[in-house]
Order: sequence, then C-alpha cells, then structure tokens
Amino acid sequence: MRRWQGQRGYGPGLAMPSGLALGPPGPVPPAVKGLIAVNVAVYVLQILAPRGALIAWFGLIPVRVFAAGEIWRLFTYQFLHGGVWHLGLNMLILWMFGTELEHRWGQRFFLKYYLLCGVGGGVTYALVRAGSPIPSVGASGAIYGVLLAYGLWFPNRIVLLAFLFPIRVRHLIVFLVVLELLQAMESTGAGIAYAAHLGGMGFGYLYLRKWTGGGLRLAVPGWHDLRRAYFRWKFRRLQRKRFGAGNRRGPTLH
Repeated sequence: MRRWQGQRGYGPGLAMPSGLALGPPGPVPPAVKGLIAVNVAVYVLQILAPRGALIAWFGLIPVRVFAAGEIWRLFTYQFLHGGVWHLGLNMLILWMFGTELEHRWGQRFFLKYYLLCGVGGGVTYALVRAGSPIPSVGASGAIYGVLLAYGLWFPNRIVLLAFLFPIRVRHLIVFLVVLELLQAMESTGAGIAYAAHLGGMGFGYLYLRKWTGGGLRLAVPGWHDLRRAYFRWKFRRLQRKRFGAGNRRGPTLH
C-alpha cells in the first residue's frame, strides 16, 4: 500500500516461486484474473480523469473516514495506485502467489479473503493515522495478506527473494513481519503505509484461524521469536545511541 505523497520503492523486495517456470502452475483462475483486470481498468480511469480526482474521491483519507463517515474509502482505496510500478508489482505478486491459493481454496473464498485483507489494512492505517488528510492508495494490504496465506499453506516452498536469494516461504514471512514492524516504528510518514501491510496480514491471519476453527498452526516462528527479535533490535539501538551518538548527526538509520 502506498501513500499518494512521497513515492518510494515497493519495500522489502520481490519474491517469486523458485523453479524452472516463471510464475505459478496452472491457468490464471477467475478471481485473480478479475482482480488484475479491475485494478488495471481503474488505473486507466485514473489517467483519463483529472489529475488526482479519483484519489480525492475514493482514496483512503483517514480524517474523512472518521470525521465525515466516508466508510466506503476503506474498500475503494485498494483499487487505486500511485503509478505504473506500484500497480505492476502488486499485480505481479497477486498473480504469482494468489493463483495457487485460489486453485486450493476456490474462487469465492479467495476473493472474500483478498478483499477482507485490503479492508483490514485500510482500517489499521486509518486508526494509526486518524487525523491525517493525506490520501493513501494501493492493494498492498491485500497483497501482504496473500503472502501470509501462501506462507501458511506452503511453508516449505522455496522462493527467490529479489529474484536472487532462495528462501523458504515461512522464513520470508518472518522477515516481512519483522521488517515491517521495524519500518513502521522508524517511519516518518514519507511514502509507504507500513501499518496497512501489517493490518492486512493481521486481519488475514485472524480470519484464517476462524475459518479453520482455530486449528490453523503457524508454520513459521511464533510470537515469542518475533518478540525476542524486537528486543534484540531495541537493545542494539540503545547501545548505538548511548555510545555512538557523539559521532553522528541526525537519527540513526537502519
């Protein structure tokens, strides 16, 4: 998910299923195909409409959601994008990881899950930035939910991180969660809505647990591993501030 102001890169990089074939096995299923078509069509409308008009009307503006009760923005923002690369990367990941999930789950459940993660990401972002008048757009909340589900269903699959580095999907999910948490804590609000990514994953995980009757087990290191990683990072940061603050100016960058 990307905020309309201050464009930046996609985030942690691109992962793709490893193997001889580029992309997922089998034909593109109807929900994935329809979502890609709708997102592309909406982006064409963004180009044809007066600059920024659709984003002003349908983008996620937290202060408008709460002050004016414009709840529809929590749904519509996820079909808008801030540029060709923003759209292209989101749709590429939807195709690569969503295809196999839809084949496994079926069209109706996959579509419901995708949209729920998008709305969940929007709710999280709107709560974190409750007074912000800056519009936020993008499908990344839903996309991160898709990545989480892929990691839960296919934890031992090998993917190529940034097309170069092989990594198991369960480790990729931990990497994404930790990275998003750290970036959200360090964020100055300059381009990427990390809270929406985490919200999409969180809502997706809760929904999958409910759908499986609470029997869904994370195939990745759990909360205690993430908690330990966070405190290790915080301790190192405090050490740098205490012993290295005199040698640099400005905030510590990670």
